Amino acid sequence: MAIATQYNSSVLGDRFEVLLGVFEASLRVSLLEAGARYGAVRQGDGSWCLTILREHVPAQGTVPGLHHLVCGDDGSVWVAQRATRVARIDSRTGQVAKVREVARKASHLALDERAGRLFVADPEAGEMIALRAVDLAELARWVAPGSPQLPLVSPDGIVCVTGGASGTVTIAWPRNAAYRTATFEVGASPHDACLDRHGEHLFVPCAGGTEIVKLRLADGAVVGRVQVGEGPSHLVLHPDGTRLYSANSWDGSVSCVTADGEPVGQAASGGWAHSIEIAPDGRWIYVANFMDDTVAVFDAQTLDRVALLETDRYPHGLDVSPDGKHLVATGFGCDHARVYDARLHRELARVDVGWGSSHTDFAPDGAAWIGCSVSDHVACVDLQTLACVSRVRLPSAGLLGGG
Repeated sequence: MAIATQYNSSVLGDRFEVLLGVFEASLRVSLLEAGARYGAVRQGDGSWCLTILREHVPAQGTVPGLHHLVCGDDGSVWVAQRATRVARIDSRTGQVAKVREVARKASHLALDERAGRLFVADPEAGEMIALRAVDLAELARWVAPGSPQLPLVSPDGIVCVTGGASGTVTIAWPRNAAYRTATFEVGASPHDACLDRHGEHLFVPCAGGTEIVKLRLADGAVVGRVQVGEGPSHLVLHPDGTRLYSANSWDGSVSCVTADGEPVGQAASGGWAHSIEIAPDGRWIYVANFMDDTVAVFDAQTLDRVALLETDRYPHGLDVSPDGKHLVATGFGCDHARVYDARLHRELARVDVGWGSSHTDFAPDGAAWIGCSVSDHVACVDLQTLACVSRVRLPSAGLLGGG
């Protein structure tokens, strides 16, 4: 993207202007995901003028560092570079167990522990890749159009991924050692989907519009659409399966609808409301506001906002620990992440983890593992001592440990 190139070449603190005939939804999503914060003014002739601020780190997605990760019950941490390599780390020793070059440009991962499979989205190649989780051996790959980035897998091993650039969802059904795949149109700029409680339906937020689309996983049929706020991006399902919450980036709101598509309520959250989490007991909703550098906390029943917590620059990742005690917000635009008491809604610590912290997951021992793509390492934060206890890098490209 030309804007990202100009952003990266600009001097810290500088602002530059971009003139556009049409300000398309896909570009809005791209700028948000890049962390390129801007002001937009509509001109008299209908064109747009964007004023973009160059912040401390390069545009997210242009840095080939460690970005997304998932933790397993066996103590493994799988991590993807925004480049060719995927790795498995032993969280107990901090040692890299396996590294393999598998993608043109990997982005996000999904884990099926029951089947022992790891799934890798490769937006540059327009593919999904299935690996054996233990040794990262390739099992299958298939076409997934539209720059796939956010895969998930159902309890039955069905793999789903949105294609934001093509307005589609690709579904892959396991068939022995292979997969049967099909792609379905859903709407403008579909983003981070989620499954219903039984893994039978997929809810897809269309960030380029105002809809959540409900697909039946068995055949990909659209069985419902519901209007929410402007720019629904990420979703969470209430633990009882009855309600769905959406963070809506363009109007800065959070919406609640029933699993059957009935609107329940909507509340203001903050600029670029994007990442969203729910407490394991279903009491609290947490929303990271990317533009405002805040996390808004809501009562899940009433959608009353009960707290507004300060974060570091551009809180790209937001995750609540499985025991519901801790909330972790990363700060892609700096070298710190923050840990909060998720129940009392107060900050506990600001932890130096490395530049470009993006995504978090939790190991069986309760530690938080964080991908820091600018520093190109994963950081381990002990949530008891609230300190970063290790930083793990992959070996150099010529040393594919175990590969």
